[in-house]
Amino acid sequence: MNTQSFDPWSSGTRAYRVTLVLGMASTAVGVTLVVLAMLRDSGETAGALSSTGLVFLGVGILSHLISIGLRRRQAVQFLSRRAKDD
Repeated sequence: MNTQSFDPWSSGTRAYRVTLVLGMASTAVGVTLVVLAMLRDSGETAGALSSTGLVFLGVGILSHLISIGLRRRQAVQFLSRRAKDD
């Protein structure tokens, strides 16, 4: 039986880790920008901050979905190799 760790961070690919961190960072920036836009009630500036924040939130969500797909693909490969070894 294969005893390789199934921890997503330590056994995940570099692409998985990069997209995961990118998604978390983009989401944090997006939330910060949207909150700043709500605190600044000055029309055009608030609109620009809010729009930019929403774009960052969208990039963060998309990046998270990509990282889930990458991890799923790796987990399927890992489990199929484990099944062959047994």
